[in-house]
Amino acid sequence: MYRLILAILLFTALYFLLRQIFRGFNKPIENGRKKSPVPVQDEEQDQMVEDPVCHIFVPKRIAVIETIGAREYCFCSQECAVRFRSEHPV
Repeated sequence: MYRLILAILLFTALYFLLRQIFRGFNKPIENGRKKSPVPVQDEEQDQMVEDPVCHIFVPKRIAVIETIGAREYCFCSQECAVRFRSEHPV
């Protein structure tokens, strides 16, 4: 009787283990999270950029972006952008 109960428990555990393994093959997961429909835009917005004035790194999505002399610069604040413009006149 004990063998039968033990066998049923083992087969049940094996069933759930195999089911979980095979479900993992069907779902595309990359680096522990699901793929987003627009991965390039998300990665670009979360990219860290360095402020050329105070050398602080900020995410590009919250940076103050200015185009100066046909080049794009990212600043941590408006004050740094004004300071950069005064130090580098076009």
